Amino acid sequence: MSEEKKHDKHTDPFIAIAHYAKNPVYILRGYLDALSSEDFGTLNEKQKKYIKICMENLERVSHTLEGLIRVLEIEEGHYEIKKEKVDIVKAVEDAIKDNLFLARATNTKISFVTEETSLSVLTDSQKIGEVISAFIDNAARYKNLGEGRAEIKIIKVENQAVCSIKDNGIGVPEEDKERIFRKFYRTEKAVEIDPNSLGLELYINKAIIEECGGSVWVEKNEEGGSTFYFTLPLYNENES
Repeated sequence: MSEEKKHDKHTDPFIAIAHYAKNPVYILRGYLDALSSEDFGTLNEKQKKYIKICMENLERVSHTLEGLIRVLEIEEGHYEIKKEKVDIVKAVEDAIKDNLFLARATNTKISFVTEETSLSVLTDSQKIGEVISAFIDNAARYKNLGEGRAEIKIIKVENQAVCSIKDNGIGVPEEDKERIFRKFYRTEKAVEIDPNSLGLELYINKAIIEECGGSVWVEKNEEGGSTFYFTLPLYNENES
């Protein structure tokens, strides 16, 4: 990213508007949190129910705004990636811990297998955690009936770390394998399960991985579901 673009981060009007819209969302969330905590008085069951509905919809708006901001920043060259030495094994372990509540809530089993005790890659420590969490969320969100699965593996292949996330969900049709990473693109089954999603997560994941020098793709499992793969270059002390 050029220095000129870094200093010009929020001059794009659409990015500025999206950031402006976040402020009232945060304010509303604060008031709803206070109400639900009964800071302003005891609530009856109907009031609690309505506040919960409001909070869920506000969270959806907040998530959508964050996604749109990221897409706009990526397309305008303003999305900052800090490439540094990161232990990808620990990053996966941390992401799993962060998603334990999601796993319980969606009846999804998350597992992790690797022969590496640690493996240093060149990436952004915060954003790679978000990438892994997005793939876990994808496995939980689009699972078939019953228990969902997100089986994560890491192997080292020459000068790269290869991470795979295997699920037992609705799968990705062969004709959609390339299109699934486009912004706003969603398969028919995905729309049926979650009609409110904009389909930005895989697009953002792809942009982050590729900016770090890696690649991302998806394969259909013979037994059902899909396996998402991404690679990252191993950290080289001599090249840093």
